[in-house]
Amino acid sequence: MREFYTKVFDYILDKRLELFQAMFYKLREEFRGEEDLLLKVWFEDYAKRKILEYFPLWDVLEYYPPYIVKKRRLIKSYINTYWRFCSRAYQYSAKIKEAMEFFQLEELNLDELKRKYRQLIKKYHPDVYPNKKKHINKCLR
Repeated sequence: MREFYTKVFDYILDKRLELFQAMFYKLREEFRGEEDLLLKVWFEDYAKRKILEYFPLWDVLEYYPPYIVKKRRLIKSYINTYWRFCSRAYQYSAKIKEAMEFFQLEELNLDELKRKYRQLIKKYHPDVYPNKKKHINKCLR
């Protein structure tokens, strides 16, 4: 039974991590960079509520606390990695410059970046280019 619950808990946290990646900047602003609060509220409390919707309380009380204690360090390091990148973006300026050159941007602007990205997606979509491998190799040079 423990293995079943572990898989369910893993699934919920994996989905939450995917959502975290998509909503990272909004969450960072909302939680003001407080990793511990984000971990508790956004990951742990959410997972607990979801689990309680579908499983008996006594099973959740038995299996969830030891599980989350083991996962807490991993999730916290994951959050911390994103936090550090955003707070020290200047350290990655070479990569940012490369990306700006690739997207042909003169200044870093989110709206312009989205527009250029969508243009490139339309232009180089696999349905448009049947010989994908040759085209991808050409783009990567």
